[in-house]
Amino acid sequence: MNIVLALFWVWCTFGFISEEIAPFLLSIESPLFFLFDVVMLFLGFWVLKDKWDKIFVISFLVLGYGITCIYNGYGAGFYANGLREFVYLISLLPILRYLYESEIEEEFVKRFDRTLFIFLIVQALCITFQFVKYGANDHGGGSMGNGFSGIVSILIYLVSFYLLKKRMDPERYVGSLIENKWLVILLYPTFLNETKISFIFFILYFILLMPIDRRMFVRLMVSSPIVIAIVIILFNVYTSATGNKDDVMSVDYYMNEYLFAGDDNDIVDWMEYLYDHGEDLAIDGSNDLPRFTKIALIPELNAEYPGHAITGYGIGQFKGGTMIARSEFYMDNEWLLRGSVPYSYQMYIQIGLFALMFFTWMWFRLCSLRIKEKKIELGIIAFVVIQVLIILFYNDMLAYCFPSLVFFYIFTQALRWNSEENKMIETT
Repeated sequence: MNIVLALFWVWCTFGFISEEIAPFLLSIESPLFFLFDVVMLFLGFWVLKDKWDKIFVISFLVLGYGITCIYNGYGAGFYANGLREFVYLISLLPILRYLYESEIEEEFVKRFDRTLFIFLIVQALCITFQFVKYGANDHGGGSMGNGFSGIVSILIYLVSFYLLKKRMDPERYVGSLIENKWLVILLYPTFLNETKISFIFFILYFILLMPIDRRMFVRLMVSSPIVIAIVIILFNVYTSATGNKDDVMSVDYYMNEYLFAGDDNDIVDWMEYLYDHGEDLAIDGSNDLPRFTKIALIPELNAEYPGHAITGYGIGQFKGGTMIARSEFYMDNEWLLRGSVPYSYQMYIQIGLFALMFFTWMWFRLCSLRIKEKKIELGIIAFVVIQVLIILFYNDMLAYCFPSLVFFYIFTQALRWNSEENKMIETT
């Protein structure tokens, strides 16, 4: 437990510290993050005891090796390095199972809940600093640093929602919000880093805080004017901070720039730009091909490389460049693989249609951590599921172990819900 929590804090704060406080640390970023992944993989294998967890992990390792090394001809080192993007898939399930089934379960839950509350405070401080220094853009990645704005915003909503659910009185919706106002106030950084998806999560946040029962519609009708008023206020705060009101309100912007390249000519323009600029592109991905267009171009990519539509192109295509060389496939298709990469796209490129099987299987394995004697908190389950579905087509958040840990922990806590125990949990 102590190792996991220590690695969580170092990973989640290294970006900000190395960018703003100790720039000399940037030179050790790659080996340090490599070490994090290796340690988490080691811990996952060390505590891998459950029979069905073993079947899941071994199946993934064997299939991944077959696709990468046998079918696509890459070396074992390339494959091993690529496995770092699947640490969450291999390690987090057995680690959580071990912690939940050990004598330290109660202490682990209390400490991780407290960690998550401190995480919210840290993000507020870091993003406020970044907003003042850089303005509203991808620099607003909080303690994780530049380029993590989308990821940190998603985590802020998820963590705040989870902690507030634990302290909510279902019969006193407004009163509970007032009593736990700091958990709501700590959402404000998501409107300082130009994360447009925050408006969706903000609305879902207040809707799903309500108990999911027959009276939910009545509660929704009563509270909707308040939520709408708050959204209008925050929208004005957001547009004042970012100065892009026209973009936020423009369907054409989302369809032709943010999510899609509008037509074939736009795609050609993007390709020419990317080829011309190469490594000079901004690391925040602002100049890369729009994310949905990458997904739409998969059939053309498969047509250019026959025989990979089902298997993918091998684990490790998005890794390398420092200690291990990039693959030839990546170098030939860098304009498609760099920048903002939806996680469904990232998984498909590496293991093809098997990605859907393992991703679905993993969530069923997480459900095996449920305690049947306890209730299921449907609001948290719904919030996690919606966020994960959005991530699949929005960013590559689940390729990172410790953000994934937060998702898995909160999801499994919702499966082991005890409202009476939760009322006693303190976040400070």
